[in-house]
Amino acid sequence: MSILVAGVDFSGAKTEPNETWLVVSELSSLGMQVKSVKRTGSQGLKKELDAAGDLAVVALDFPFSLPVEFLRFLERKLGKEEFQEWQEVAMQLVFLSYAEFEALVEEYDIEPKRFTDKNCGRPAQSPLHRVNPSMVQMTYQGMRMLSSLDPNRYWVAPFNDPKPGACAALEVYPREILWLLGLPDRGYKSRDKKNHEKSLALRKEIVDGLINLRERGDHRYETCPRLSMDNATKGQFIASDHALDALAACYGAAVFAQQKDLFPDPFDANNLNILLEGWIYAPSKLRG
Repeated sequence: MSILVAGVDFSGAKTEPNETWLVVSELSSLGMQVKSVKRTGSQGLKKELDAAGDLAVVALDFPFSLPVEFLRFLERKLGKEEFQEWQEVAMQLVFLSYAEFEALVEEYDIEPKRFTDKNCGRPAQSPLHRVNPSMVQMTYQGMRMLSSLDPNRYWVAPFNDPKPGACAALEVYPREILWLLGLPDRGYKSRDKKNHEKSLALRKEIVDGLINLRERGDHRYETCPRLSMDNATKGQFIASDHALDALAACYGAAVFAQQKDLFPDPFDANNLNILLEGWIYAPSKLRG
C-alpha cells in the first residue's frame, strides 16, 4: 500500500509565477519516490494541490497564523470581539486587502514571535518580520490560501481535528528539518553570484545526504523513509534552493505519515495560544 505526500516552499512575491514550488511523492514500505517537482506560483498552488490526487499529508513552509499579541491589536483596531479560533483569524484576512493588512502591521511596528517560533531548534522569524526576508506578504497570502482549502479534503493542524481520509496540512520549517536530519541548514540559498558555486555544492550535499540518509550508520535515521528520484529531478533540486526547501518539506511530511511519534504533540506544550498561533511541526525527537 502506498500514499501520496507533498511539500511546499511558499513565496509571497508579487511576480507570478513566483518561487512557490510543490513536490509530490509516493510513500510506501520501499520508501519515498519523488513523482513531480513543479514551480506552481502561489496563485496556482491550490489548483495543483487539488489535482495531485488523494494526498495524505502536505507540509507547507509559511506561518499558518500570527502572534497573539498582534491579534489583540487587530481586534482593537477592527472593533472585533476576541478571536476564539484560528478560522476567525483566517477569515478576517480574507476580508482585508493586503494594503490594509500591511498598514496595520506597519502601525503595530513590532515583530513579536509566536510561541512556536521561539521554541524551534533553528531560529525562526516572526510572521511580521518585514525585511530580508519579508514574511508579511507570505503570511497573508498563505493564510488566505489555507482558508480556501476544501474542509472535506483537508484538515489544518493543529487548529482542526484530524479527519479520516482527509489530508493533514502541516506548517513546517525546512531548515529545522534539515538540521534534525544532520544535514547542512545554512548557506545553500543562492543570495548572490559570488557564493553561487558554494551554494550549488551545498545543495548537492543536502540532496545526496537525504538520498543516503539510512546508509550513514546513524541509528536515529535507520527507520526514516529511503528517498529515491531520477537524475533529472535531482538536478532540479540542486539548481533551485526553493525546490530543495519543498523537498525538505515533503520529506518531513513523509516522516510524519510514517512516524508521527517523532513529532512532539503541540498540546503537550501547555500553551493555549497554540490554538490561535499554530505550531511548526518537526521530528524533534530524532535529536533525543
